[in-house]
Amino acid sequence: MVGRLARSFGPLFSKVALGVLAVGAIAAGTPGCAAEPDDDSSVGEDDYTRKKGKLQLVVTVDWEGRDLREDNLLAMQNLHTRFPQVKIVHFLNAGYYTKQGANRADVTARVNRAIQPGDEKALHIHGWKRLFEASGLTFRASPTFWGTSLNANGNECISDCGHEVPISNYTSDELRKVVKFSLDTLETNGFGRAKSFRCGGWMAKPNVRDAIAAEGLTYEHSAVPVSFLKEKLGTTPVYGWLSELWQGMTNVSQPYTITTASTPLIEVPDNGALADYANADQMVETFHANKAAFLRDRKKNVVVSVGFHEETAASYLPQLESALQRMYDEAKAENIPFESVTSEALTVPVAPVTPPSP
Repeated sequence: MVGRLARSFGPLFSKVALGVLAVGAIAAGTPGCAAEPDDDSSVGEDDYTRKKGKLQLVVTVDWEGRDLREDNLLAMQNLHTRFPQVKIVHFLNAGYYTKQGANRADVTARVNRAIQPGDEKALHIHGWKRLFEASGLTFRASPTFWGTSLNANGNECISDCGHEVPISNYTSDELRKVVKFSLDTLETNGFGRAKSFRCGGWMAKPNVRDAIAAEGLTYEHSAVPVSFLKEKLGTTPVYGWLSELWQGMTNVSQPYTITTASTPLIEVPDNGALADYANADQMVETFHANKAAFLRDRKKNVVVSVGFHEETAASYLPQLESALQRMYDEAKAENIPFESVTSEALTVPVAPVTPPSP
């Protein structure tokens, strides 16, 4: 969720009681993975097939809204070539379209290079000045993820700025405007109307969740185990904010339903974090932990979520690809049903969690 990740996080000042999470899901077969036919007769008495649970892989990419460099787009195309069975949840950012001098046709063409049939087109928002002003809002320059302030009239903001400003600085009503503008912009440019969201810097405070639910989104992917972030962010304000907001999140946290001021959301924990913060061994460790949970109850689906950023894809995709190869090899060797899914395959048959007031 953060492109040049050492700078993408935002202050969340709310206490959120997020309990230990339950998961349920619908699933479809994944080419190139462990055998998972729907017809039990083809596998005889195989426990995995008979009991119907699956280990589900959610691969996400955060498009930060900063730039669309050729090396990063090529790295993403190569990911699809190497793993054609992997569906990707693309958290797209309307901020590319509001950059000074942006060519809409060129932006659309570049983004589309990294999207394949079966991928999900979702929504990602960072606090870009031009994006918020285009949405009819007054830009707020502070506080940033780092506890500093930007000079909205200074050189740093001539082309654009605000990536490090948490969008939770704005009210729910204000956020509804930028969410609607972003959804409309992406839809106008051929990306459909998103149903899933991840907040810039994972900073989805209650006011953010209220805004996206009111604008018709269903899935929220910002919950994150802060243990992955400590090495790079442990001395920054955002680490403290995230620790409070997502307390209780671990690498085995599962999707759950959370209430908002309007309709509930399905919260999908980013339980393996993103490749800028988790190396290949850590991602595989997350796979192992969730595989163990699946093996304890094969009737339930268990979700493993890993991902990366578009703006740093060339640097960090190699380690994600290494982790994916190890996951698929292990699932095949152990005959574990392992499928790549998008948000709509995730269902949560549990009562909503009501977060306390901030």
